[in-house]
Amino acid sequence: MDKKHRLGTVSRSAVMLTILGAMVIPSPHVAAEDLAAPAKVLSIQSPSAAGQTAQVPAQKAAIKWKFSPSFYDQATGYSYYYATADQMISRTIYVDPEGEWHAFAEGITIHRDYNLRTPVVDRTKYGDPMEGLYSTVYDPSKKTATRGVHFAGGPDVQHGFRYVKNYYKRKDAQGKEYTASDFSLLLRTPSGVIREIERVPNRLHFKAMPDGNALAIQYSIPHKPYEISIINTETGKKKHLAYAQLDYYDAKGGRLLITLNKTVSPNAVYTLADGKQRPATEQDWKEFKSISLAEGNRIMMPESTTAPPAVLQPQDLPVTSIQHQDQILVRAAIGGRAVNLSFAFVQNGRTLFPVREIAEQTGLEVKQTKMSGKAGGTSFTMKGPGGSVSLTPTDNMMIGGQLFVGSDVLKRIGLPVQGVNWNP
Repeated sequence: MDKKHRLGTVSRSAVMLTILGAMVIPSPHVAAEDLAAPAKVLSIQSPSAAGQTAQVPAQKAAIKWKFSPSFYDQATGYSYYYATADQMISRTIYVDPEGEWHAFAEGITIHRDYNLRTPVVDRTKYGDPMEGLYSTVYDPSKKTATRGVHFAGGPDVQHGFRYVKNYYKRKDAQGKEYTASDFSLLLRTPSGVIREIERVPNRLHFKAMPDGNALAIQYSIPHKPYEISIINTETGKKKHLAYAQLDYYDAKGGRLLITLNKTVSPNAVYTLADGKQRPATEQDWKEFKSISLAEGNRIMMPESTTAPPAVLQPQDLPVTSIQHQDQILVRAAIGGRAVNLSFAFVQNGRTLFPVREIAEQTGLEVKQTKMSGKAGGTSFTMKGPGGSVSLTPTDNMMIGGQLFVGSDVLKRIGLPVQGVNWNP
């Protein structure tokens, strides 16, 4: 990636294994960097009437741009648009309440994430898979981008749930390799502790509830197609509500408008207080739609009056600089050093730590060897100040293609874990 298109000034090792995960500098905030500056206008020399040389701006051919709406940010009043051109270039642009147009540097895409319900920097532009562990949340009011593990279904993106898709190598009866997958369902409680609740075959969608818990909608294999549950954000326990798809949620009234997984009288109104349901009427649909619009439970789109003029040239607009920072969720004492981690989690009572982040901050050496079998077909040799260990990770040690190990492994190589503090 071109240097001017990178977020922040984080220096990265050129010889780090992709499968080990994302590096985190041991500081929650990274120095800011302007992602791009407006291009200088070329000039040519032209003789003046007095025989002296004068500067004359060069004429640039206009680019034919196409514009499409992205989202409207209520907090700032900014309307965001995608701009694409025939030359296979694209920009994200926006107009402020005063009618002034701005652009982000080429290669930076800002969109509103459906699950997190907040603007994010397009993860696919920076090497993260669409269903990966990390994402970059963008705050339009502060012009900051925070890269880390963010959660949905809670009052903010700091607490709630996160699902991460995991891929594994398998062999069939004939010895032919194929790829299998599942989802890790992670919960971060208000105290800051992150736990893996379960491994599920399909991803979930979450809606925050007034009591701090979350509505969860998931594809159900035995009761096709959907199941609605409530998940307790303190314990992670599920409470089944209905085998149905959620159409609308009236948080204040404690009601759901659902489509049942059967063809007879498929639409119903479900009351959370008593668990009862009744057939939905046309008036119910109108009422729930009205409530949804009033509560802003959708991605708001720009008004047609703010559409970019056809002659707008995004490459000539002032470029908005983004301040980049890394999120630190866990601070641990490992091998006598203070280590800042963007992520760690508890699995069956055992805390697992990201190998790459520990390697970056403690000098741990890691060698990767490709092999046939589980966990992406990879084995690892880890060398610390007190020795080395070779291991073939189990599926549970791999989250989003990244390796995690417990304190027992770290102790064997001379990096004992002396303490763990979860940031609330």
